[in-house]
This record gives sequence, C-alpha cells and structure tokens, in this order.
Amino acid sequence: MIKLPTRNPMRTSHLENSFIVQRRGMALLAALLPVAFLVSSFVFNRTDFQTSISAYYWTLDLERNFFVGVLCSIGVFLLLYKGYNWLEDRILDLAGVSAVGVAFFPIDQAGDCASAGISAHGVFAVTFFACIFFICIFMSKNTLEEMDNVQRRAAFRLAYRVCSGIMIASIALAVLSRLLPKEYTQMLCENSVLFWFEALGVWAFSAFWYVKTRELDPSRSWMPFGKKHGA
Repeated sequence: MIKLPTRNPMRTSHLENSFIVQRRGMALLAALLPVAFLVSSFVFNRTDFQTSISAYYWTLDLERNFFVGVLCSIGVFLLLYKGYNWLEDRILDLAGVSAVGVAFFPIDQAGDCASAGISAHGVFAVTFFACIFFICIFMSKNTLEEMDNVQRRAAFRLAYRVCSGIMIASIALAVLSRLLPKEYTQMLCENSVLFWFEALGVWAFSAFWYVKTRELDPSRSWMPFGKKHGA
C-alpha cells in the first residue's frame, strides 16, 4: 500500500516567503538595469555612455546579454504572476509580453539620434510603462481597501501616485523630446537625456513593485533577502 506524504505545516509559509523574495528580486533586477550600464561606462570604461538604456544592446556582448536577460526575466515573471483579479492579470500579461518585446525588438543599430518615427521597440516600451502605470493607479486600490490602518493606507496610496507620476512623466518627456524641432531633438539625444528619462521610468517601476510587496507583507525586512522582523 502506498503511503501518502503528510502535509508539511511550514509549506504555506515557505511558499509565501518564496513569493515575496521573487517579487523583491524582480524589483532589484529592474533597479540594477540602468546602474549596470552606468558602471560599465563610468567605472570600468568598457563602453561609451550611450544615448539611452536601449542603445547598450549594440555595445558589447555582456551588456547586450544583461539587457535582454533582465527584460526577459521581468517579462516571464509578469506573465506567470497572477493578478488580484482578471483585469489586473491580463494587464500584467500584456506588460510581460511588452517587456520581452523591448528585448527582442531592439532600437535601430544606427542609434537613437539617427532614427525617427514609430518603431516596434518604442511601442513595446510605451505599452509596458502604460500597463504598469494603470496597475499602479487603478489596481492598487484593490488591496488598499482591505487595509484597516487609515494612515498606512494613505501613505501607500501616496507612494503609488508618486511612482506612477514619475513613470508617466518620464515616458511622456521621452516621447515629447522626439517631437521637438530637429536641432533640439539632436541636442537632447547627443547629451543622453533619453537615458535618464528611461532610467527614471525603470527606477519608478522598481520602487512601485518593491513598495507593493511591502504592503502585501509588512512583517518582512525591507532588504530583498532579509529575515522577518522579530525573527
């Protein structure tokens, strides 16, 4: 007779811990994306400082692999992650597909300053941030409504509004910078303004995801792999 394994009472806790670590790991990966390229250019002098984060795709193999790897990791996580409801789940799926699309449809090899018009890369990037912005503004309230502490709820709502504001502003400025007269567009591009717009958007996304994780489980350390408070 086959003996069935008994249920481990720690299994639920272990799975919850894995869930939190994965969420924070994704936020950390996103935050490191611009930082890694800044280190490549200014610390190790491996590459020239590029006009945008996306332009590092065409530099060296390590930088390209890191760019594609991080975006694909984020994309797969968002696709596998289950949202709070059906709508949030579908929007996260679209964000995941868009993140992978940004990696697999790079900018023109001629560079940001030489290219113009609509591209698959740009469409995927804007779609990704639009999805996260929507989640940040309209979906976050689903869990906040279950929070009893009014002051804490207000603090998280403010944090989400700040993150979403930075995200949408950074993307809007990046798009608008491409619509200016040619001489101004060229000047902004050559001074890598687009890199900083993209970096702000990525850091705002990372901050939103990390703060949201903090909301879901306030008992755990703020550090990605820290222990529970009081443990």
